Amino acid sequence: MKKTILALTIPALFATSAASAVTVYSDEGAQVDIYGRVQYEAGQMRFQKDAGGDSISKAENFGGDGEARLGVNVKYGLNNDVDLIGKLEWQVTAEGSDATGSDDISARYAWAGFRFMDTTDLTFGRSQDPYALVVYHHDIFNIFGANATYGSLGLVDDKTDDQVRVSYAANGLDLRAAYAFADDQKSDLTEEEKENQWSVAAGYTLPMGLGFGAGYEQQNFGNGGVPADGDGEFNAWILGVNYTLDGFYVAAAYTQQEAEDNVEKIETKGYELTATYNVDAWTLLAQYSKEELEIEGVSGKVDTVDAVTLGVQYDLTAKAKLYTEYEINDNDLDQDDRYGVGIQYNF
Repeated sequence: MKKTILALTIPALFATSAASAVTVYSDEGAQVDIYGRVQYEAGQMRFQKDAGGDSISKAENFGGDGEARLGVNVKYGLNNDVDLIGKLEWQVTAEGSDATGSDDISARYAWAGFRFMDTTDLTFGRSQDPYALVVYHHDIFNIFGANATYGSLGLVDDKTDDQVRVSYAANGLDLRAAYAFADDQKSDLTEEEKENQWSVAAGYTLPMGLGFGAGYEQQNFGNGGVPADGDGEFNAWILGVNYTLDGFYVAAAYTQQEAEDNVEKIETKGYELTATYNVDAWTLLAQYSKEELEIEGVSGKVDTVDAVTLGVQYDLTAKAKLYTEYEINDNDLDQDDRYGVGIQYNF
């Protein structure tokens, strides 16, 4: 396998992808593929919540979670240069995290669009955020990881609703841009609802296996009908580099995030270092995540993220694996360490 291809697919080795899809229909230019996964994990994997539903530093007691995913990719060739494409993917959580413990079904992806010349996609719907281009260099653990690249403010996500997205990928170059109409609640009286967001990202991987990436995102929020608060704005940017050589993979990223309105301004700066080594059926994973938070007008900084994440993965088959991960926290929030073990089957 060429190193350029390997560098682009390393993150995908740890998640369900179209690579494991099965074609269930193919006729006269139309194709339908189905894929999915089933998994179960156990351990102290999340943090407990207080009476108001806010996360606290103490880890949850030992417990387990089961979930399954099912996805469908569709494609129809209009002519030699243009295809109609679409994707639907659902996730079922067997044990809900809410107080009732009810099952939960959610849509991970739901988009449709066009593919031009096998290089350029134009899609509409719930799709991958361009910002994820660099985040996915580090979001390769099965349970934990990517604490700094996502950020402690909780506003960066790898998928976005109501998004118009255009992307181009060829010869090691990866360009992405998107605009999202956040129309979950289109009301000027709804406090702090997101009004819209836009993001861009670019990446390039050299034939030697060295890759570079950068991304920027801006989210705009309403003022909840309170003029004194003013409109809110969130900005995030990230720079990253990664390198693949045989069974080794290393990546580094630096990120800054900023949230502000007329009341306050919060800024974070963070970086993440990730390394994996694969030999035969075994994969070892290690990551260091660091983030500092600062509030304008308030002296001092807070280490919101300071974690070492370690993992071991064993491939039972090409589509089934066992894994265990441990997250060591040393931040100023006094968060407990977390751990988990799991089994996953992809089809």
